[in-house]
Amino acid sequence: MAQHTEVLLPTLRYTRTDFTALRAYLNRIPLSQIRTHYYSEEDLIDLDCSTDSQLTARLEELQERLVLRANDSNPHLAELLKTARRSRTWSPKLIDFLVQGADRDLATPRPTDAVTAWFKTPIAQALRSEAVRTLRELIDLIDVRGTGWWKPLRRLGAGRAARIEAWLDQYASSLGARLPAARQVPASDLVVLAPDSPVLAPIERLVLPRDLDGRAGRNRASAFCQIAARHDYAAIDAYLTKFRHQEKTRRAYQKEIERFLLWCITVRGTALSSALHDDCEAFKDFLGAIPGAWIGPKCLRSDPRWRPFGGQLSPGSQRYAVQAVRTFFSWLVDVRYLGGNPWATVSDPRVAQAILPIQIDKALPATLWGKLAAPGGLLDQVCTTPEASLQARYKLCGALVIRSIAAQFRLARAALLLIGDTGLRREEAAYATRDKLKPVPDSAALWELDVLGKRNRWRTVFPSQRAIQALNAHWLDRGRDFSYGLAEIPLLSPLSAPATANAQAKHHDAAGAMKESGFSPDGLYQVIITALKRIADDAAFDLSDAERVHLRRAAPHAFRHTFGTLAVAGEVPLDVVQKLLGHASLQTTTIYVQAEKKRNIRELGKFFKTD
Repeated sequence: MAQHTEVLLPTLRYTRTDFTALRAYLNRIPLSQIRTHYYSEEDLIDLDCSTDSQLTARLEELQERLVLRANDSNPHLAELLKTARRSRTWSPKLIDFLVQGADRDLATPRPTDAVTAWFKTPIAQALRSEAVRTLRELIDLIDVRGTGWWKPLRRLGAGRAARIEAWLDQYASSLGARLPAARQVPASDLVVLAPDSPVLAPIERLVLPRDLDGRAGRNRASAFCQIAARHDYAAIDAYLTKFRHQEKTRRAYQKEIERFLLWCITVRGTALSSALHDDCEAFKDFLGAIPGAWIGPKCLRSDPRWRPFGGQLSPGSQRYAVQAVRTFFSWLVDVRYLGGNPWATVSDPRVAQAILPIQIDKALPATLWGKLAAPGGLLDQVCTTPEASLQARYKLCGALVIRSIAAQFRLARAALLLIGDTGLRREEAAYATRDKLKPVPDSAALWELDVLGKRNRWRTVFPSQRAIQALNAHWLDRGRDFSYGLAEIPLLSPLSAPATANAQAKHHDAAGAMKESGFSPDGLYQVIITALKRIADDAAFDLSDAERVHLRRAAPHAFRHTFGTLAVAGEVPLDVVQKLLGHASLQTTTIYVQAEKKRNIRELGKFFKTD
C-alpha cells in the first residue's frame, strides 16, 4: 500500500481584517457585530464563511495557529495561554502579544516558526522527539544527517520525507537556506578514483583504475602469494577479514588503510602496492597538515559530503595512523603479497610522553559515585519516580512518550552498576549473557560473570548483589525471568527499537514482538550518556555545578576507571585489580595509584632535606 505523504497543515491566508476580527472575538464582541463591522458580504462569500459557525471556525483556527507560534517563541507564556483558552478570558496584554503578527503573512514560513505551526500533529511530534522545534532546526538536522535523516523518526518514511524536503525547497528564500543539492546524489553511485580527483569516497564505494589497482604494483612479491588477492582492494579486504569478530578493531584499521589508499592514488598517482619509502614519509607529513578538502563534518558514509578526516590529527593520532598502516604492510609481506615493507624504515611521529598513559581523571570521585549509585541515590530516585512525573519533568513527546522513561532509567542503572562494580568495557557489558552469570557459592554478596575481553581472552568479574538487583529490575521491564540462568540471553537489551527498517528487523520477530538481540557497544553508550545528561540537567537533584559538568562529560569508560580507582583506594591488591580489569601488564594497573609519582615526591624530599 502506498504511503500517505500529506504532512502539512492546510494553508490558510489571513488578512489584517482577520486579525482585527480575532481581537474583537477574544474580547467577547458578539459574532453578529464582528460580521457587520469587519467583513463585507463579498468578503464572507470569498472566505466561505456565510454562516456564523463557519466564521467562528475560521477565527478559532487563526487563534490556534497564533497560540502554537506563541508557545514556541515564548514558552513562559504557555501556561497563561492555556488558561486563557480554557476560561475564554483574555487580558489586553495577552491579546496584544497573540496578534502582534498582524502584519506578517502566516502563509509564508520563517526559520523561527515552530514545526507545530506547519506540520500535522503526528509529523510535528516525531520531529520534536528529535529536539527539532523550529524550521531552522529541521533544516540543520537534514543537513547534518544527509539522505537518511528521516529513518530514526516514527511516522515518517521516504515519501513523507521527500514531501517535507520539497516544501522546504519551495520556501528556500523566506527560510534563508536551501537543502544541499549534493544530498540528492544516489548513495549507491560508485566513484572511480583517479589522480587529482576532486571526489573522495569511502572504500566501499571506490572503483580503482586498472593501472592503479595494484595488479602490476612494483612492490608485488614474486613468490607464491598466500591470499587470493589479485589487486590491492582484495588484499585490503583479506586483511580486514581477520577482524570480522572484532568490529571496533576492524573499523579502526579500515579507516587508516582507507586514508592511505585514497592519498596514494589521488595525491601521489601511485598504487598502494607501488608505494615506496619516499611515499610513506610524504604521507606522514601529510598527516601533520591535512588539506581542507580532505576534512568534513561527521556524517553517514553514504553521504556525498563524507571526507576521510573530521579535523586535524593530534600527534598521538598521527602516530597511531602510521603504526596501523605499518602493521598492515607487514602482514602483506608475511602473506607474500608484497616483497617488502616500505614503512619499516619510517619512524613514528614524535609524541610527548604523557605523565599518565590513560586519563584516569575521568573517573568519578567517590562522593559523586556514591550520590549516583548508592542505595537511595540519584539512580534509585529516578527509577522509582512515577512515570507521569518523569514524562512531565523531562518534557518527552512524540515517539519517546511510547517508551517508559522509568524503565529506560532502570536499564541505565543496570548498565552503570554492572560496569562500575566490575570495571567492564562497554563492549564487554553489551555482549555479556545470562548463562555466563552465576552466584558465588561461598559469598552471598557476590556473583561471578565470565566475559570475553580484549585479545579474545576470557576473564571473570564479580558484580555486587546491588548490580544483580538492578539487572533483575531491568529483566522485569523486559518481561523476562532473571532466575533462569541457562539461557544465552543478553544481560542488557533495548526496551524499544527505532522505526528504521534495519532496527525493526534486528529487534523484532515476525510477529512484531521484541527480540532479545542485545545492544551494540554504541547503542549501550547512547543509553548511558542520555541518562547521565538527564540527571545532570535536572535541577531537582542536589548536585554542585562541577558534579553536573562531570556527569555531562562522563562516558561508560569513566565508570571502568571509577572501579579501578576505588578498588585500589580500598586496598585491593594490584594483581587482583589487574586481572579484574583485564590489563595485559601490571604497569598499566599501577596508574590508578600513581605510586611512581608519590615515590618521586618522597625521594626528592629526602634529596632536598637539610640536616
